[in-house]
Amino acid sequence: MEKNLIVAIVLSVGILVVYNIFVLNRPTVPPQVQETGPVVEEEKPPEIREIPEVGEMPVEERVPLLQRAQEFVLENNQLKIVLTSQGGRIKSWYEKKSKRELIKEGTLTLDLKLSLPGATMIDLNRIVFRSRLEEEAKRVTFNWRNEEGLEVVKTFEIPLSGSQGLVTLRINNLPLGGEYYLLWQKATGREGEGGEQLAFSSGDILEQEFKEGVRRSYGREIKWMGIRAKKYLIILASLRPPRGGVFQSTLWGFKDSQTKSQWIVYGGPQSYSELRLVNKQIREITGEDYHLTDAIKLGIFGHLSVGLQRGLIFLYELTGNYGLAIILLTLIIQGIMLPLTFKQYESMQKMSLIQPEIQAVQKKFKGDPRAMQAEIMKVYKKNKINPMGGCLPMLLPFPVIIVLYRSLLDFNFSENPSFLWIKDLGKPNIPLLLVLGVLMFLQQRVSQKGRPAGGQQEGMAKMMQFFPIFIIVILWSLPSGVMLYWFTSTLISLLQNLLIARKRAVVQVKT
Repeated sequence: MEKNLIVAIVLSVGILVVYNIFVLNRPTVPPQVQETGPVVEEEKPPEIREIPEVGEMPVEERVPLLQRAQEFVLENNQLKIVLTSQGGRIKSWYEKKSKRELIKEGTLTLDLKLSLPGATMIDLNRIVFRSRLEEEAKRVTFNWRNEEGLEVVKTFEIPLSGSQGLVTLRINNLPLGGEYYLLWQKATGREGEGGEQLAFSSGDILEQEFKEGVRRSYGREIKWMGIRAKKYLIILASLRPPRGGVFQSTLWGFKDSQTKSQWIVYGGPQSYSELRLVNKQIREITGEDYHLTDAIKLGIFGHLSVGLQRGLIFLYELTGNYGLAIILLTLIIQGIMLPLTFKQYESMQKMSLIQPEIQAVQKKFKGDPRAMQAEIMKVYKKNKINPMGGCLPMLLPFPVIIVLYRSLLDFNFSENPSFLWIKDLGKPNIPLLLVLGVLMFLQQRVSQKGRPAGGQQEGMAKMMQFFPIFIIVILWSLPSGVMLYWFTSTLISLLQNLLIARKRAVVQVKT
């Protein structure tokens, strides 16, 4: 029984340690902003007959422009974005939580090209815009105007929290029949890898891997387009009906001709809670459901994680507070697992009662391990005890616990982040962690109380004294929402141990 408990504890600690070291703390280098010179407005660009692919500008033309362009950094708790006045484009999109760069190093994206009557194409990526940074508003505005009065105002801003940005385009004095393209590169990530193409058109999500696939072009029914690569997504969603969307060999994006258009850019993990909030923002603006959460590609554990997050959101809508919702969700899960918990304690109690008989067998067959094992199995069979009965009930809940832990770790609490003295459930809280450590120390003391003293039990008790320290080290930098779940779960276990200890004391008195 004691060995089973040790195995369960070592497994849980081991999983969390490996996850924190190899998943949460992957070393990556955040983008660096180069020092640049003053803004210089470019001369009127030459006419271009077709939409050029990325990288067609000769290096000798591109480098001088980059040297004269300015760079601006927009940053919140989840993103660090670097924009350049050359073309008013995005140079870097660094996602802090996953420590991932979503734009290939050395390339620029969010390209804007103007198509004018007479097959004239103006490539604005070759132009250095006039720029203005508003730090408090987390907004950068780029402006360009030519001699004919054609004016482009391109604004990019990000919220205080989230993995999305808002792009606003104003094209003044666009000639009749003119249109523009807002394009993103297919080269995603620092390594420039590709991904699955996604499009939301006519109320349905079309994916590259489906039989119907995605088309090369779409009409006014297109709502958003994107790329799904590994564990993250890049989505460009139009907040006003565009003229259409296109997938080219190295570019994808929208075409439009409106004087003013707005676009949501999402670049982040395949997270249900993150995409739900972005979808909620779009629905508040447009009145339509863009079904962004359906863009997530889920496995078995992914579906479980999303199910738990939906349950947490449901409880939040009932209580109006995510802290209370976490506590209620933990209580519900612990209630579902209660039969397994009592099965575990029942098995442990039976094992405790037969310990004198087991010790007698061990003493009698000390020199014959094979005969000792056979006799011990006879004792188990006589008393109708399954030696694995104490281990399995502890192992079976682990997948649910890990999925719940992962769900809370990725959850965005920005809708209602505070609870009691905790200002933000998405950030660490040292007082809560210390209280959790004290509670776990009390739990292990109660669970050890009343157990027979001896070599194995005494060694187990000493080892368990360090368990709260292990947990504090593991949870030190994790969101307090995870700590609150662990605190509630530990408090429930402590109460269960107190009830078991009282029941054990009553049985001993009667005996």
